Amino acid sequence: MLIVNKNPSSKVLKQGYQKFFYHWWHLIILIFLFPLVYYWSKKYCRLFFNFTQDYQRSGKLQINDKLVEFNSFEHYHADLADKKLTNFSFSPQEEQQIQELTILNHNGDELSMLILENPASNKWVIGLHGWTENKYLALRQVYYFYQQGYNILTFDSVAHGLSYGQYSAIGYLNAQNVEDVTQWLMKNYLVSEFGVIGNSMGASCASSYALNYGYQNPKLKWIISDCGFINLLVQFRYVMTYRYQKPWWLISWDLRRIFKQQLGVDIKKYNLLKEHQRIKNIPFLLFHGEQDVFVPFFMSQKFINQKLKYEFQQISELVALPILDHVEAISKGHDLYLAKIKKFLESEQELKNEITKKI
Repeated sequence: MLIVNKNPSSKVLKQGYQKFFYHWWHLIILIFLFPLVYYWSKKYCRLFFNFTQDYQRSGKLQINDKLVEFNSFEHYHADLADKKLTNFSFSPQEEQQIQELTILNHNGDELSMLILENPASNKWVIGLHGWTENKYLALRQVYYFYQQGYNILTFDSVAHGLSYGQYSAIGYLNAQNVEDVTQWLMKNYLVSEFGVIGNSMGASCASSYALNYGYQNPKLKWIISDCGFINLLVQFRYVMTYRYQKPWWLISWDLRRIFKQQLGVDIKKYNLLKEHQRIKNIPFLLFHGEQDVFVPFFMSQKFINQKLKYEFQQISELVALPILDHVEAISKGHDLYLAKIKKFLESEQELKNEITKKI
């Protein structure tokens, strides 16, 4: 799917966060151009909202020359082949053991999920998929952890796959569902510890979950984020600028209203740079391609800078990938990706052992 029609400069990708906030001169120009701003905002904000909802939930999907069933093992295998990740494929026996379940969240809405148990372990990992993906594609994120002895769980996000919802809030509403899933998990299984991993929308959701819910759960031991955004309003303004090739401040005036009207959420409130004292003891491993034109690199850079301000000793890391685009760490940066995760898990275990000794 074409996200932007013109790629931003390297400087914008790395240092452009403040570029997407209003400054005094914006407001002066807006006053003089208000009729044009009003017309363009109505037009482009509607186009953009429709764009955010334009992704597949079911049916057939063509990957290369192959037609596959969306949200299925067939889809999962075709995606692995496309990304040259055939070494990340579960065995036929393991696939037969994966359970597809439906549970209810706190509002009684259905969440569709996959579970694969590892009988020798009480450790769990929850995998969160991206904007155009589903619970089967999230399996690629948790495969390595299953090989390391974890039980694994993935689920369809709001308005994705078989889960509830007509409209997606691009992860805004899903952090509460992660909390509901973890509570369900701990009621139905013996859980000694768990981690959360996500890419793109799922990466942002993993961080949002930790900031709003997970920090209160002592069994949450780590978060892994691949190309996550930290501010939904900035993310939308950024994409609109390079998708429609017009300054965001001329075309995005109506953004908050339309998302509030359609979804009941204020996208301005989605800001993952706040309340970092809550997560000062939770290790984060972030991956981000410096050439990511969908979720710019500055998102993870701002997050890690804020995170490290509150850590007594450094337990979090951003892995910058100079030549990679959006969520390419797992495929084109595969060896480094696995090496960093392995080291991260070992460091987390060492930290846990140090704490145990002190007790």
